[in-house]
Amino acid sequence: MTNKEIPKDYDHKNEEKWQKKWEDDEVYKFIGDGTRPRYIIDTPPPYPTGLLHMGHILNWAYMDFNARYRREKGMDVLFPQGWDCHGLPTEVKVEETHNIKKNDVTRAEFRDMCTELTSHNIEVMRGQMRSVGFSQDWSREYITMTPQYRKRTQLSFLKMYDQGLIYQGIHPVNWCPRCETAIAFAEVEYSDNTTFLNYVNFPPADVPDEVLANVEGNSYVRYADFPDKADASVPGVLIATTRPELMSACVAVVVHPDDERYNSLLGKYVEVPLSGQKVKIIADEEVDMEYGTGAVMICTFGDKTDVAWVNKYDLDVIEAISEQRKLTEAAGRYEGMELPDAKKQTIEDLKAEGYLTKQEEVDQNVGQCWRCKTPIEILVKKQWFV
Repeated sequence: MTNKEIPKDYDHKNEEKWQKKWEDDEVYKFIGDGTRPRYIIDTPPPYPTGLLHMGHILNWAYMDFNARYRREKGMDVLFPQGWDCHGLPTEVKVEETHNIKKNDVTRAEFRDMCTELTSHNIEVMRGQMRSVGFSQDWSREYITMTPQYRKRTQLSFLKMYDQGLIYQGIHPVNWCPRCETAIAFAEVEYSDNTTFLNYVNFPPADVPDEVLANVEGNSYVRYADFPDKADASVPGVLIATTRPELMSACVAVVVHPDDERYNSLLGKYVEVPLSGQKVKIIADEEVDMEYGTGAVMICTFGDKTDVAWVNKYDLDVIEAISEQRKLTEAAGRYEGMELPDAKKQTIEDLKAEGYLTKQEEVDQNVGQCWRCKTPIEILVKKQWFV
């Protein structure tokens, strides 16, 4: 071909011609007959919730380079293409697309919406992936919502269960109130925020011996068991908290064992303002003596430190937060309130009744759902664990 015969404009149809020939000739097909060394590329399948972006192209380029290199080295390469039809990202996208919440329609209707959107996106993304020219073996394509794939995952689950690798239990889990599902620690993102550190006086509570005789370990004493209300003006233990709305779930106050300010109070009880339960003062070396007042309330559950302390000291659990991020019956007068509203009202009530001594603004690192950015809560749920 002379220089004059070289076309000035690139014809993309040439790509389609050669891609079809290579596919027809099964150039990229994994044979699996054992005559050559195998090389398996376990691709992370993308979520089919939209279009491919440059991040997908970059990641698949790395894998494609590797696949082509291994084939040139004489290996039998398995380079499949999969689609992860995982529930949570798909559900969020369907809700955005149809401007609904999943509870607005029946379960069957919502599943159909998810299947329809996912199938459409797979078709579009498959075309995009093919047009780029990556060397996947398309005969090995897998889609995680097909009956065949679900059958394999169910068999894997049963095998792991039979081997004792999976168990069901009731444990604190990260919970997204927006998506209404438990999420893994790896799915929790953190964002910087500012909030108020509230200094609240927990008055002393002299619990009678006959009541203490029925208290096991570090259990709190219910207000109904000991109804005398403490005087807010009497100095007790000043605790600092960013979550006053969870005082109804307070089960202990913890201080550092080397903090001389509280040595004489260890083992004694204080009353939780507004909710009235009596909780024991205990010691733990994880307490930061320099933060706030050095005295911290343990509530179930404000954060993962609370979870660790509850397990360590076998404390009671008061479930004060619902799946929808509202306060439960355990919160008394605040039952049914959204957490932000309950927090505001609790602070007003603490001020009115003389328990709140001061507030100061502090930086805070808040855990949130990786998909919808809603702040996560820690709830006690029955879940499967590996």
